[in-house]
Amino acid sequence: MSIPTHFKSGRTGPGAAYVSDHEGSAHARFMRLSAYALAPLGALSAWWLVGVIGKPLEGVRAEIGRPVPAIVLLAFAVIGMIHAYHGMNEIIVDYVHDEALKERAHKANKWAAIAIAAAWTLAILLIAAPK
Repeated sequence: MSIPTHFKSGRTGPGAAYVSDHEGSAHARFMRLSAYALAPLGALSAWWLVGVIGKPLEGVRAEIGRPVPAIVLLAFAVIGMIHAYHGMNEIIVDYVHDEALKERAHKANKWAAIAIAAAWTLAILLIAAPK
């Protein structure tokens, strides 16, 4: 005797509450590894950004223009946006049930992540560029 369920999964449809889509493991592993990378990158980024508060523009350029801070800030931006993109996609899949709205939300999420990562990267490169 099966117990009827009224659960509606965003991935597998109505009544399929206990059906695996076999993608959870790889996604969970990716999110965990990117979070492990973001912890030290975030701490170092905050350290360098707090360190330039109050400095003139030339001091900021000298500090962020060095290779290690620039690479850390760029890696934080790119990995952070990839992590945010995948996390938001999971929220969209789980909670948006209208297919047309889901498709638009995925596209908006993709372009927002690209725009934020590009703006952050451009800002770091413009600050770090020698004049």
